[in-house]
Amino acid sequence: MEYFYNLLFYFMIYSFAGWCGEVVFATIRHGRFVNRGMLHGAYCPIYGFGLIIVIVCLTPIKDSWLLLFVGSAVLTTVLEFITGFVLDKIFGRRWWDYSNKKFNIGGYICPQFTIVWGLACLLIMKVVQPAIAFAVGLIWKPVGIAALCLFYAAIITDVILTFPEVKKLRNEIRLIDELEKQLTAVSDSIGSGLSDKTSQAVEFSKEHGITPEEMQKKADELKARLETASDGAKQRNAERLSELKGNASERREELTARINELNEKLSELKAKHKRLYKAFPSFKNGRKKLKKVISKKK
Repeated sequence: MEYFYNLLFYFMIYSFAGWCGEVVFATIRHGRFVNRGMLHGAYCPIYGFGLIIVIVCLTPIKDSWLLLFVGSAVLTTVLEFITGFVLDKIFGRRWWDYSNKKFNIGGYICPQFTIVWGLACLLIMKVVQPAIAFAVGLIWKPVGIAALCLFYAAIITDVILTFPEVKKLRNEIRLIDELEKQLTAVSDSIGSGLSDKTSQAVEFSKEHGITPEEMQKKADELKARLETASDGAKQRNAERLSELKGNASERREELTARINELNEKLSELKAKHKRLYKAFPSFKNGRKKLKKVISKKK
């Protein structure tokens, strides 16, 4: 019973300490406070789970610096990979992304941070954990139990409140991805039509041995004939040209309306989930990709 009591305390302490470390790192990187947690409270459970796994599995070999470092690096990296992979499959977005790091695996893990986690756990197991274990042992049990009850009541409530928000976020991200595909399809249909006409003209000129200069000459001759055409012919040509312009204008208006719709949905998504986007900048990759698509269409 004492053993599990201590583990619950360690989880609480390291979850809070991990959150503090993430906040400090994000503040240094972005120059402002960022709540670096999926949940609303001041804790990052992944750090709590990670350290509990290290403490439970590696305490028997804590006297060996090498084994402790290697074991810590492997365990924390496996946990990071599994967590990142699962979150990516659920939401279709990276909650962190190491793609810009050398020798990364899927963007979920990289050797640079594997070494960081290994060294950090080495320091914790050799220096921090003994001090924490001693401090926890000094806490009067009734006070300790009350603190644990408050903490776990808070984190369970936080999970219950956050889950619907995260579920909505997942559904809205899927909607944005679908709209992105639709937008790309509309643009591609316009571009492919223009490309096909151009290819047909090029193939026709090659089949009949017509050089670009000759094509330009024929175009000038056609323009001259149109200028000298009868009023009836001019009227028909003008109507045809007006029809073509009208069709192009309709497609352009359709595309503009879709772009505006996407922009509105992006703004709504950003406002509703502002905290999560701030906490996980790499989570914006889908939005950045979509904005690039939109800018190209304009």
